[in-house]
Amino acid sequence: MSSTANAPRTLKVPLVNVYAKGGYSAQLRIGAEKHPLNLILDTGSSTLVVSGSDYVEERDSALTPTSFAQEVLYGIGGWDGPVVYTRVGIREDAIDFDLHDDHVPHAHHPIVLEQCPVAVVSSLAQETSFADADGILGLAYDGLNKVYDLKDYFNHYGIAPALTHPWPFDEEIHLCSQHYHPILTDAILTEANRDFSMVQTSGNSSATQDTGAQWHQATETSFNSEDLRQFKRFLRTQPTNALPPYFSNLTSHGLTPNKFAFFARRSSIHVASQEVLTPNTANEFAFLGQDPLNQGWLILGGGEEHTELYRGEFKTIAVIENKYYNVNLVGMSIGDNEMIPSLLTQSIEEQGEQGLEEQAAETKSDTAQLDDSLSDTSALCPDGQHLHTHGVHICDTMRGQSNAIIDTGASAIVLTRHLFDALTQTLEAINPHFIEQIAPFKDIAFQQTGIDMADLQLELWPDLTFYFVGPRNEHDAAPTCDAPDCPPGCEPIAIRVTPKHYWQINTPTQGKACFKLLSQLPNWPDQSILGLPLMSAYYVVFDRSVDDKGVIRFAEQKPLNISEAQHAR
Repeated sequence: MSSTANAPRTLKVPLVNVYAKGGYSAQLRIGAEKHPLNLILDTGSSTLVVSGSDYVEERDSALTPTSFAQEVLYGIGGWDGPVVYTRVGIREDAIDFDLHDDHVPHAHHPIVLEQCPVAVVSSLAQETSFADADGILGLAYDGLNKVYDLKDYFNHYGIAPALTHPWPFDEEIHLCSQHYHPILTDAILTEANRDFSMVQTSGNSSATQDTGAQWHQATETSFNSEDLRQFKRFLRTQPTNALPPYFSNLTSHGLTPNKFAFFARRSSIHVASQEVLTPNTANEFAFLGQDPLNQGWLILGGGEEHTELYRGEFKTIAVIENKYYNVNLVGMSIGDNEMIPSLLTQSIEEQGEQGLEEQAAETKSDTAQLDDSLSDTSALCPDGQHLHTHGVHICDTMRGQSNAIIDTGASAIVLTRHLFDALTQTLEAINPHFIEQIAPFKDIAFQQTGIDMADLQLELWPDLTFYFVGPRNEHDAAPTCDAPDCPPGCEPIAIRVTPKHYWQINTPTQGKACFKLLSQLPNWPDQSILGLPLMSAYYVVFDRSVDDKGVIRFAEQKPLNISEAQHAR
């Protein structure tokens, strides 16, 4: 590892949202050749994964192979591939749209990890999970960066060397659907230059016969790593380890403090011109990336010291579990209407100490219906305390649950079915025309079409306010309510989302607009995904140094300066 400044410090990394359909990416340089790759920032995962068609590992003299494999399934898409160790540098790029920040020393100097774990995707079909980016930089906690160790599997079947790179599970080796025995395909049988050899098991004739019987042509019932779900079932039969993710490596090597901050103004690409450019080309990406509304910042190792990015005081919410950035969403209000409870307290009352994630693992779909909570906003915690709009008391049991995650990798806010149904009913009561305008967005693909912006009167749409459980310790305590026995942090923390953030104008083309609130995805747990629309008015600090789980702080962004605002029109 190396860096220009050896003491822990902040690093200010420029971001653009033009490669991932609104998701923000940073440029890292991978391998000995320092090949530049644009990686999506994702607080909903922990793995540093790159596209094999963009990072040519065969030319990387810094690469060290392993026996590890990784696989990640998203709500839509996924990937699998080998894990290698190699050089990873950040802030070595030529992209810069900022002057020097004299009040934050060394914030623009690069940081390099010489041996960092990187997953490599070799399947072109699976690379579509990254849109036009080159991979993902996961910023969640260590527990999500699980690897499967295939060393014993390779040794048992005599596959040498016992390494996952080069990746054998595509053309060379298929797997038996029932017992996961390896099946060599014609491709490997005819490639004499690949170093795969059979090793007979001495002194055990039955084992030798069983092993040798597997080396024949693949059948219709066999599969390879292109079948993500079957391949994951195979991987789950193998030993697992947890690798430290990229950001954890930075902090453990003393290069940055254990926090980072995120600054982004949009959740969809802003198209300010009707100039016609060839889609998905370097020229188009460069042109769109010059728009200040399509730019952002990642602050590695810091937050509050970068006063050039925010103003006012921070609001702090608690992280409930150090896997994803799990939080407690107490409820949501629409305009001046009463808060709609998220059903968190009702779920706690019904499930006792069983966590919502355990419940979600057993439940494939949410069957909750709207109930009297829409008209009566009170609900009971197990200790008998009442939930109400202006003084929600947060009981200890409620603090231990999570029903939402804060996810920079999501370009929309995905609400549970209960909250989304409540939203649509309230919007219809305010103005029936609202429902007509959002109806096409039930099809996620309509995000690539949009409605005419001229028909959208944003000034008529209400603000949305999300209420969260705040931190418990006195240092980060939220203001208390008027109750004499109310402990610090008993009131929920309100984060407001305005119409210009849950609607995105001038996207996907100039003059169009897209609605960025979605209902619960099929087979998704009863959990809200709070993506970029929640964060795009704020400077958001993910401070993992507080307690053992961390907190998330929100402060109002500083507005665009005059020249930036003129450029963004």
